Amino acid sequence: MRRGDGFTLIEVICTLVLVGILAAGITTGFTYFLHHQQSATQDYQQAQKLQLAITRVTYELKNGTAISVSGGGVSYTLGDARSIYAKNGLLILYSGGVEHILTDNIASMTASYADNMVKIAVVTKLADGVTTTTNLAVYK
Repeated sequence: MRRGDGFTLIEVICTLVLVGILAAGITTGFTYFLHHQQSATQDYQQAQKLQLAITRVTYELKNGTAISVSGGGVSYTLGDARSIYAKNGLLILYSGGVEHILTDNIASMTASYADNMVKIAVVTKLADGVTTTTNLAVYK
């Protein structure tokens, strides 16, 4: 005689298999979300650092004199001789014999100076190997 108040072994196994499949799907989706959330956070932080660097470069070049461009960098005078250039993945402000790091993750920097306008293009490396170019033009 069979009692009807329990589950058969087949029902329990099928339920466990379905729960396992759902758990695997949820785990994969959550891992994907975390990875992209981390990448977005890193990109946002890089954008903030780059914005601060651009603000500083704009100030320096608007107030600087004797501007010249060579080798992708910009040299000028603002109280003392200064330079802005990219080196080893960093955007550097050289002043008073000291290299000040403006931002990191820089792939390259190019600069030109003509008709009283300094143009700078900075290529930044973002998360997952993506690069973006930021253009800056400062009129003197």
